[in-house]
Amino acid sequence: MDVARIREIFAVDDAIVSSLSRPDLTGTSQERYQSWVQHLGGPQQLDVEYLLPRIHQAVEPSWPSFVDNRPAPTRSPEQLRAEIERLGPWSIPFPLADGVTTMGDDMVAAVTEHRMLFRRDLIGKTVAGALADTAATATVLDVGCNSGFFSMDLIDRGISHVSGVDLRPKNIAQANFLAEHYGVAGADFRVADVDDLDDDAQFDVVLNLGLLYHVVNPLQVIRRTYELCRRFAIIDTVCHREAVSGYFIFGNKDVDLPEEGRETYELHPTYRGAIDTIRYAGFREVYEVVGDAEKPHDLYRIGGRRCFLAIK
Repeated sequence: MDVARIREIFAVDDAIVSSLSRPDLTGTSQERYQSWVQHLGGPQQLDVEYLLPRIHQAVEPSWPSFVDNRPAPTRSPEQLRAEIERLGPWSIPFPLADGVTTMGDDMVAAVTEHRMLFRRDLIGKTVAGALADTAATATVLDVGCNSGFFSMDLIDRGISHVSGVDLRPKNIAQANFLAEHYGVAGADFRVADVDDLDDDAQFDVVLNLGLLYHVVNPLQVIRRTYELCRRFAIIDTVCHREAVSGYFIFGNKDVDLPEEGRETYELHPTYRGAIDTIRYAGFREVYEVVGDAEKPHDLYRIGGRRCFLAIK
């Protein structure tokens, strides 16, 4: 139907009624959300809820031992820089050799390094601790593995085998390059959609890290996580802190970035929404993993990102 015809048929009221003092509906969904949060008094004014039993995990941010114990390089610094350029862009500043990293020495790389190294113990130490003396025979699936950081970290912690899958061929190429460069055996990486994995495939542990807020079908993704794991899953996600169970829609996403999802829009859970999604997917017990560190990561500290241990 023609838009003009709508106005001929119906009385249309164009007045905007907004909870914002200065409503601006012309920006992106992210910008409109930030306007709303600032209207509430800013992110620091929102209370941090804790609605689950908490596991406190001591966090000491550092690179995995395979970084320092890597074999003698088979490529010169110039060759490594050429590979970095060929495989870029990168989302983690891996140190490959003296003076050679996968990202530039700037503020973005520093912020990213702090986030990833804080999450390394938060996630990896929890998985290894939960597996205890069965770690050497356990299998892990890393969904949306990106360049394989967490997969290789678990191998470094004594897990026998980790399978990493990602939709982006370039992410998998990065992961394979890094595994070869660092001499990490036991991790295999391939391009795959988690929905296309064999329905009979089972892993002791499934990692769902930084994925839930990059999809348009969150309940299906967590349900798939539940179906693929035998014992437990780690679900680490951005969570909005409004005290409702729901999801926010964010659009205008740049799908060319290695850390983004498949669609130009995505659904971000609230804290309560993430908990309800995990429970509705079938997990019988859910715990929150809280990192205790000398220098905590701000996003976790204010409750803007959460890490869940979900028991099947």
